[in-house]
Amino acid sequence: MTEHEKIQEIVKIKDQVPLPLDNGRSALIVVDVQRYFARPEYPFAQVIEKVMPGATSGYFERVNSTVIGNIQRLLAAFRSRRLPVIYLGVGRCLGDGRDLPAWMRDFDQLGLDVLGERVHPLVNHPSWQIDDRVAPIPGEIVVNKTSSGALASTKLDQTLHNLGVNSLVVCGLTTAVCVTQTARETADRGFRVVIAEDACTEMSIELHEAALLAFGWVFGRVRLAADIAHFFTAAAKVAV
Repeated sequence: MTEHEKIQEIVKIKDQVPLPLDNGRSALIVVDVQRYFARPEYPFAQVIEKVMPGATSGYFERVNSTVIGNIQRLLAAFRSRRLPVIYLGVGRCLGDGRDLPAWMRDFDQLGLDVLGERVHPLVNHPSWQIDDRVAPIPGEIVVNKTSSGALASTKLDQTLHNLGVNSLVVCGLTTAVCVTQTARETADRGFRVVIAEDACTEMSIELHEAALLAFGWVFGRVRLAADIAHFFTAAAKVAV
């Protein structure tokens, strides 16, 4: 057995423990499922395609065939329990993007160089909006961030504490960047965190799996969306 296989076995042992979610004090965090991340016609995908044609085809296939449907499943479970749903988006507040960190400004510059437009949209631009298939309903919070992880540029943790939340389910786009970064940051702030593994994806399956393994090894748990939804719907039946 290789050292990597040993780590995988340890994670499997860890996963035998029941999910550390509080069925009455959990929130669903939907990370960056915005039109410009979820659809191929916007600069995010077009820049990558200019650099490496075909690089985003698998990503968008997974978004449409798997991720969106599983986010919808989680939304239904949380809304049926009247548990908080919080959406995160990423976008620039200033026209020239000076409010973004250097790595995001670099990606914007690449967009300007190869497409003549920035990758990251202005807040409230149509491309910044949450994808219509998983759009928020009245009473659900939408928070803009100017970083990969939410806590670096927002007061999400304070909002969650104010709501009485102690555990989180995290899903969205993309796994190795904003999803696991947000999950790690919130885990470090004391929340119990579970990532819905099939309600997020990455540019490659390998990146997706590596990010989830690293998160599950240290910070929290990784579970299928169906299992997470069942956890909350079963709790609802017991409560009745």
